[in-house]
Amino acid sequence: MIDDFLTLADGRVVGWANYGDPRGRPVVCVHGSPDSHAIWQLFDDVAHEHELRLLAIDRPGFGLSDSLPDRQVLDWPHDLEQVADHLGLAHFPVVAISGGAAYAAAAAWTMPERITGLGLFSVIGPLDHQGATDGTNRPVRMTYRLARYAPWALRPFVALLAHDARRHPERAARQIERTRPPEDREVLARAEVREVLLENLPNQFRDPDTVVHEFRLAVQPWPFPLGEIRVPTHIWQGGRDDVHTPAMAEHLAAHIPGAELTFEPHYSTFTFLDHLEPIAAQLAAWAD
Repeated sequence: MIDDFLTLADGRVVGWANYGDPRGRPVVCVHGSPDSHAIWQLFDDVAHEHELRLLAIDRPGFGLSDSLPDRQVLDWPHDLEQVADHLGLAHFPVVAISGGAAYAAAAAWTMPERITGLGLFSVIGPLDHQGATDGTNRPVRMTYRLARYAPWALRPFVALLAHDARRHPERAARQIERTRPPEDREVLARAEVREVLLENLPNQFRDPDTVVHEFRLAVQPWPFPLGEIRVPTHIWQGGRDDVHTPAMAEHLAAHIPGAELTFEPHYSTFTFLDHLEPIAAQLAAWAD
């Protein structure tokens, strides 16, 4: 992994990590909420096999990137555009996990002439329609409810997680694992996956205010019509996932024109780590 940085037009620094083949075809990777570039380390081997260079860009306030108070979802494509110009990338696919979906989709909506494909993998869809949170577990539903009606109440909890992420990472990891289904906890117990999780924690909870703001953005309507996304789109969803649920994936597939949905009834989010080949193959096809 090599970390890279760029000073943007407004003076902020944006950072990203490079995984996979350093001479490979570029793919922009969009992390979740809260999350950071480090999660994409789990895709390093399969990216090498498909000769893909993964550019895992941190959003403001996460990982390697400076904060941007009061930012909106549609601010992020401007950051991406500047990074792409800096790297000389004319065309590239984008893939997102979890809460990165809105930002990746915003980029596809904003830059259809540059983005060759939109991959959405275990993602959170718009939460402002009937049934959006059907199937989510209790901690997730409570987080969304607080983000919508009392975001100030989330701040102490996020601050505690941020403290533990720096000082007691194992305790913070256990706290997060309690919100995951059994299928995910089994994968997260593996030494190589847990190592990445522990590395990720200080990056994803670096700025508690950023984390709370991302949750607030997550419960707002997406600021662009899904029906206007005109790039090829593929969604991968597990039926056992009670954080990013089938209802979310189905809504996205129904409203993004031409979107394909691969539904695996026995998978949850991290189950896909054992079955990344189809995802990498699709990204490689878009990157050609």
